Amino acid sequence: MNPNKIDVIGVGVDGRAGLSAAAREAILNADQLWGTERFLREWDDFGGTSVPFENPLKAQLRRLADRGNARIAILASGDPGFFGIAATLLEILPAEELAIHPNVSSLQAAFARAKIPWQEAVFTSLHARPFMEVIGLIRRSATVGMLTDPRERPNRIAERLLEAGVADCEAIVCENLGTAGEKLTKGTLAELTKITFAPLNVMILRQGHDFKPYSVGVPRDDSAYLHRSGMITKRDIRLLTLDRLSLRADDTVWDIGAGSGALSIEIAERSWRGRVYAIEKDPAALDHLRQNVGNHGALNVEIVSGRAPEALLPLPAPTAVFIGGSGGELEAILSTVFERVEERCRLAANFTLLENLVRTLKLLRDRGLEPQLSAAGFSYAKRIGSGTRFEPNNPIYILSCEIGGASHAA
Repeated sequence: MNPNKIDVIGVGVDGRAGLSAAAREAILNADQLWGTERFLREWDDFGGTSVPFENPLKAQLRRLADRGNARIAILASGDPGFFGIAATLLEILPAEELAIHPNVSSLQAAFARAKIPWQEAVFTSLHARPFMEVIGLIRRSATVGMLTDPRERPNRIAERLLEAGVADCEAIVCENLGTAGEKLTKGTLAELTKITFAPLNVMILRQGHDFKPYSVGVPRDDSAYLHRSGMITKRDIRLLTLDRLSLRADDTVWDIGAGSGALSIEIAERSWRGRVYAIEKDPAALDHLRQNVGNHGALNVEIVSGRAPEALLPLPAPTAVFIGGSGGELEAILSTVFERVEERCRLAANFTLLENLVRTLKLLRDRGLEPQLSAAGFSYAKRIGSGTRFEPNNPIYILSCEIGGASHAA
């Protein structure tokens, strides 16, 4: 272990002038000063060696493990521990070899410029998080601060949010914080789509006073989805199936025989930090699936056109699997699922035919599993003249269990 600590120094919007005495001393005592060209220019009087960041940065940072006795200071933006370089350095070096000097992050500065309290806000980054996760945060939080991505500036972000069904709301963009070109723009998401912004910016979204967090994972009425007449997992069955899957926010889910995608979309809303692979072979169903995914902004649903089990082979290992249709390949699909599972995984399957349920039950019991079984039959009210009667739907058999790890015997 190298006894020389590396000083990781956060630079706020006030630049060099905003550094603490301890941070200044660490820089002045360093042999090497690392950072972006923008930060290094503020230290053109530095007496040691200036080391500009390279691309890829992580490969350059790995060289710090062989720094010998050199004293090194690294200039980072804002708070290095907030979607910053500290996370990468901690992957490379022991924590004891780092001294982290945080500063005010650009998002904190943006909230101050906009005169908005941020104790209830949620902060995220489009550099480091998938877009669907950002949408998930917006659906759950009245105020969201975002570090934007230079490849997708606020006008495009606003477009994508509106396309995904996010309600139009107040949007604030702070450009070039701490520079002579600093600018604050307030408007709505719709208004921001028509404005071009500088590459260096952060974004704040604020919902109205009547905002209520999104009811995540609550099944919609069947009429919310395009589908062939009757060819949809009904709302009440979706609710039971979601319960059996015990979904987590970061799950990787296979929906085999996704049909119109109603369940895929509602799974995706629960597993909002994960990924859902909706596997379907029927062209008409695929057309409805694509439209439904687009209509409901389910950006973390990936549509897989193909027949299981072959279509499953290139997919990432699942942590949850739903089988809604097997196309006569039930045994092969289950065998593939067991082969691909790398950790404990929740499995649920719905059946309309008792024979398919019995076959699946035997296959799982042969592997030492004892699935939970339910038969769900719902009757729905229908007006008949001046009266009301209930018309029953065919029962659905729901099977669920946990597989993988020690539970999956050959």
